Amino acid sequence: MKTHRVSFASRWALIWLGFPPLVLAQDPATPPPAEILVTASSREQAPLEAPWSAALVGRQELTSRFRSLPEALGRQASVMVQKTSYGQSSPYIRGFTGFRNLLLVDGIRLNHSAFRDGPNQYWSTVDPLTVERLELVRGPSSVLYGSDAIGGTVNAVSRRASLGPDGGGLELGGAWYGRYASAEDSWVGRAELDLHSGDDWGLLAGYSGKDFNDLEGGADTGRQEATGYEERDGDLRFDRYLDSGLELTLAAQTVRQIDVPRTHKTIYSQPYAGTTIGNELRREYDQVRDLIFGRARWSDASGLWDAGSLTLSWQRHAEERDRRRTGGRRDIQGFEVSDLGLLARFESESDVGHWSWGLEGHREEVGSFRDDYTGGVHTGSAIQGPVADDATYSSLAAYLQDEIAGDSWSLIPGVRFTRVSMDAGRVYDPGTGGRTSVSDDWNALVGSLRGVWWLGPESNLYAGLSQGFRAPNLSDTTAFETTSVVELPTLGLEPESFLQLELGAKGGQDGWTWQGSVYRTWIADMIVRSPTGAADPGGTPIVRKDNVGDGWIHGVELDLRRSWTDRWSSGVLVSWMDGEVDQLKEPAAVVVRRPVDRLMPFQAVVDSRYQPAPAGWWVEGWAWLVDDQDSLALRDEADTSRIPPGGTPGFAVFGLSAGVPLDRNLDLGLTLENLGDKDYRVHGSGLNGPGRSLIVTLELRF
Repeated sequence: MKTHRVSFASRWALIWLGFPPLVLAQDPATPPPAEILVTASSREQAPLEAPWSAALVGRQELTSRFRSLPEALGRQASVMVQKTSYGQSSPYIRGFTGFRNLLLVDGIRLNHSAFRDGPNQYWSTVDPLTVERLELVRGPSSVLYGSDAIGGTVNAVSRRASLGPDGGGLELGGAWYGRYASAEDSWVGRAELDLHSGDDWGLLAGYSGKDFNDLEGGADTGRQEATGYEERDGDLRFDRYLDSGLELTLAAQTVRQIDVPRTHKTIYSQPYAGTTIGNELRREYDQVRDLIFGRARWSDASGLWDAGSLTLSWQRHAEERDRRRTGGRRDIQGFEVSDLGLLARFESESDVGHWSWGLEGHREEVGSFRDDYTGGVHTGSAIQGPVADDATYSSLAAYLQDEIAGDSWSLIPGVRFTRVSMDAGRVYDPGTGGRTSVSDDWNALVGSLRGVWWLGPESNLYAGLSQGFRAPNLSDTTAFETTSVVELPTLGLEPESFLQLELGAKGGQDGWTWQGSVYRTWIADMIVRSPTGAADPGGTPIVRKDNVGDGWIHGVELDLRRSWTDRWSSGVLVSWMDGEVDQLKEPAAVVVRRPVDRLMPFQAVVDSRYQPAPAGWWVEGWAWLVDDQDSLALRDEADTSRIPPGGTPGFAVFGLSAGVPLDRNLDLGLTLENLGDKDYRVHGSGLNGPGRSLIVTLELRF
């Protein structure tokens, strides 16, 4: 079959909210690199060929408008990025967030067993300046990636050193990147070194420093106090390319977020359309993520192991929360998760298609703590912190997938078996108030069947029926937490099950490009956190957890773009979804069907871009249009500090962006954001969006 290539950087610029990237100086005669997608099928292919609703975010987009990795996804179809705080962003993908979306870093799971339900801060612990591209695959991908891959799977593909010519000598280069944004008076800087020897090996090392001050909202919001924070990141990657075709990689990443405020529960929160103000004095988080991995990758080896990779990884995630309340009360709690992982993926060709199969195993060791103070004096330590102490959480999985191709069609069946086990040594027993220990295990068998039918060389129809699952984690079963709601340890929970049917079309012709899909997800046994009607002494609602969540979500996505000339293009993107799930309503614990928690409202993005030459200056105008959201879950109605009574108002935000190559190795980018200085809030967020702001980016390469 012919290989089809689609340049998403140009054809799907609408998806990126019209925030165009810095334009790197290059030879106008050099064609742009072909876009590839790996995450959908675990092997490289053109995005047009994949029978999934998928999108790419390139490095140029990641280094322009966006502050964090989650924000770079914020204007994708069926994606809403909720911000509990300015340093804690969480994407909702096709109606799901938190541990029902999966984030990979170079194919390695970032999700861990302490992930909370609902929005969480862990996606923000990936430095976007280290990422070459983001690959987003919407819908369940549990055959390839296991538990949590429900709403969508995002793979952050790391940057690597450049290479020289065959037989070339040692060369040293580097770059400096800077970003200033007036809305939060922030400064971001990155310095990196690039050392390589011909096409034999390359070493890339970098350091990022980020200082964010308090965020200015729209005209009536003004300064949002206690929202700023600091971040320090480092990364190192070495790649060795052997004549045999074997690639060896050794990489390390570290991220440190310092004193990230969670303001909406504190006295510094600002009311918006009727939201309530918190009563805590401070609530701040420190986040640490370390990743080290080694990988061997090969291709064209023939036989059963024609292509493949072996990856050994170690990842640590540590969190500490410092909460201060009236009366001199203070508690410090946290956890540390160490994950040792092994991932083996293989491919081969046969008379019955292109086979992919593999094994994946993880063993997590988890510790947690909580210390209480009054008037600066330590008054006691709890049995556990936010999740069980002295715990292990392990998983082992095997998958098999085949791609069968005909003259104008292809079919991809797949299956995966996963076994998960949990052993928690120190757990708070809400019945006795003492210590207990718990253990459990779960099995899951899921399948997927997807196919594509080619209408021509550059257009197709595709369909898919994919299962997904999520095994209960330590947060589900052992959480003793008071972050947004009060959770207590709950035993006897079962895995969640999902089934999604998707129909879509992709293509391009005569200056038009399009991507559209409709989908419906059936939900069974989802673990729902339902308000009990009671609250703790601080007013935080107490919830119960049950496998009562049967329901559905369906939606429509449309991305349409028109190139009027080789200099001027325009586009429109539309997303709509609806959904309901069973929930428990107290005091009689009656099962009622209500809207899905924090359901994304109707959203549209329009833009128009003018660029006289491929490597020259450009200018672009854009608009982001979001409808009201008054379809609220029981939990939404109880979340009065983030969601206004009756729902979150809609908004329209306009902006203008431009880029100028000042020199072959020096690029300037400018964005005027929120030109109307609009007061607005993304549904479910704990603070308002930026007001009128000037964003300046500068990149120097040597």
